Amino acid sequence: MDEEAYVLLLSTSKIILERRYILKSSKKIVICMLLIVVSIISLTLINTSTNKTFNYKGSTIALTIDGNSATSFPSSGKYNVTVNCNNAKGRWNPKTWKLEITKITGTVTCDVSFNSSVTNLTTQVDNKATRDENGKRYQGKNPDNYIWFNDELWRIIGNIPVCLTSGCSSTQNRVKIIRNDSIGAIAFNQTDYSASSPLTWMGSNIQNLLNSCYLGKKSSCDDYCYSYQASAKGTCDYSSDGIDTADYYGNMVEDVYFNVGAGDSTYKTATNYYTQEIATHATNTSKIGLMYASDWGYAIEDFTEVLGSSGRPQKSSEKNWLMSNGDEWTMSAYSSSYPLYAYGGGYLGNASASNGYSIRPVLYLKSNVYVVSGTGTKVDPYRIGM
Repeated sequence: MDEEAYVLLLSTSKIILERRYILKSSKKIVICMLLIVVSIISLTLINTSTNKTFNYKGSTIALTIDGNSATSFPSSGKYNVTVNCNNAKGRWNPKTWKLEITKITGTVTCDVSFNSSVTNLTTQVDNKATRDENGKRYQGKNPDNYIWFNDELWRIIGNIPVCLTSGCSSTQNRVKIIRNDSIGAIAFNQTDYSASSPLTWMGSNIQNLLNSCYLGKKSSCDDYCYSYQASAKGTCDYSSDGIDTADYYGNMVEDVYFNVGAGDSTYKTATNYYTQEIATHATNTSKIGLMYASDWGYAIEDFTEVLGSSGRPQKSSEKNWLMSNGDEWTMSAYSSSYPLYAYGGGYLGNASASNGYSIRPVLYLKSNVYVVSGTGTKVDPYRIGM
């Protein structure tokens, strides 16, 4: 091959290669452009889907139900609900089945999400409570155990074994809660107990008041409303803050056989009080009680000593979230004559039943109660459904 032919061949090969490169590059450009167009269309469709909004009492709501955009709240159902609002505070009220918007400071927009994958309250407590002794319990200064019940703040003691059948051949765990605030200073009983007339929870002044007046939202409870003996009448109107057994929250309350084990005139550790308490059970069910001495003791973070003054629990008062209402009755017995109370100084003491001390109702929730919303803090308590 002469030199001129060789040069021509090289030139022709170069042109072919360049054309192939240009064609390959063009294909890549076209593919990239197609991918960009598809991405833009997808994003547009997604935005169109998730940006559906509707007006709710002057606020703009972006709602999703199980990840799908919607323009109206579900009419009913079992959901976990999250609400995030701009220029306001928003929360879902499972009792009224309405979105509540408060503290408005400007134009309100809210993202609301309903998720049918819910967490049972017992599971939540088991995962969050840090003391694993005779149930899962909250302990320490101020754990995140706040719960919204009966349209007011209560707190979760724990997921605790309780008797649901007569004779108590076995127990089941139920979430146990206590009202955050006292409902007044009430005498444990109108008369004092003695060896010949021993202490009993069932039929006591407090037991009757809690289960026939507070439970039932009665406006007058003259038969049981005593702040000292039978001579000092209290004011017991529970028409506004009592529990209605037939309403949203009242239906959640479990009927139980409370522990009523007798005392032996000694102060004990929380574990030994628990053993004393479960030795005997009430023969009839009821819904409302008080905290046990063991509940009070287990609430003290990592404390295992005797709960009377000799055990020095008062040195750990700042680590006991149940230490909040001054002198307060428990439903546990010190002896056949004297019930136990939590002394405002930080330890357990015994006193005449006719004394009037603070009381906070305690109850167990049914096993199918679940978490609707909340993180358990005081400003964001658990909201519950069933």
